[in-house]
Amino acid sequence: MGTSNNDLYFNWEYLPGKQAAVKYRVYGPDSATTPPLLFIHGYGGMLEHWDLNIPAFSDTHRIYAMDLLGFGGSSKPNIRYSLELFAAQIGAFIAHHKLDKPVIIGHSMGGASGLYFAHHVPEAVRALVMANPSGLFADTMDPMAKAFFGLIASPMVGELMFAAFANPIGVSQSLMPTYYNQKKVDMKLINQFTRPLHDKGAAWAYLSPSRRPDDFTLEHLPKPCNYNKKAFLIWGAEDTALPPHKIIPEFQQTLPQAGAYIIPKAGHCIHHDAHQAFNARLRHILDHEL
Repeated sequence: MGTSNNDLYFNWEYLPGKQAAVKYRVYGPDSATTPPLLFIHGYGGMLEHWDLNIPAFSDTHRIYAMDLLGFGGSSKPNIRYSLELFAAQIGAFIAHHKLDKPVIIGHSMGGASGLYFAHHVPEAVRALVMANPSGLFADTMDPMAKAFFGLIASPMVGELMFAAFANPIGVSQSLMPTYYNQKKVDMKLINQFTRPLHDKGAAWAYLSPSRRPDDFTLEHLPKPCNYNKKAFLIWGAEDTALPPHKIIPEFQQTLPQAGAYIIPKAGHCIHHDAHQAFNARLRHILDHEL
């Protein structure tokens, strides 16, 4: 079985008496003897952002990809979004599908969410593959950026700025700095990232990192953290937001067992920006490192 375009949903009780629909897709043979793979997108993303990656592995692995709550096609309730919430969603998804120790492959905030989950439930994870993960920042944010995020943390200003951003022009301007190969930021990708912004409640999730930045950091995890099994960092050399020479040492304090692989001519969205090189590295990990 190859790539599937069938959207599936399961109802997750994220709080007692409160349910939300989680969108996901399943790919690959259900009889695969290889470890299951669980793909987790980054901030502002959706499972379709893995479209250049999943087909490369769907002949050999059972693959799952889902939209985090508040993003993509999942529900967008007015709740407190955080890495803790997303880690709980990962745990609920694994339990719902009875996955046997999946390899969690996460980009940016998805990588941070996967690590947060693995720290708290290490026995449920076979390996972590983190593509330009967020959560540790090594004081990379300059004073102007800090002032900007402080400004949009104001509810009124934040709502106005979100409304101004939630259109193809705003999305294009936000995506461009995350790519080295900016031709990849085409209208298909821009429209893909724009559509969820118009869903009811989208602003609650999208503004959460600026309003409660501490809810999206891994700084409070012990060094090293509780997860001591296989872990891999794959980084785009041209990531200006999370430069590898500053951030990788931070992650290796938390995950001293994690090797780092830097891909040249790739930005923050490494899995899409340089998908062939990313897929080759992931294939090496799956075939030779696990």
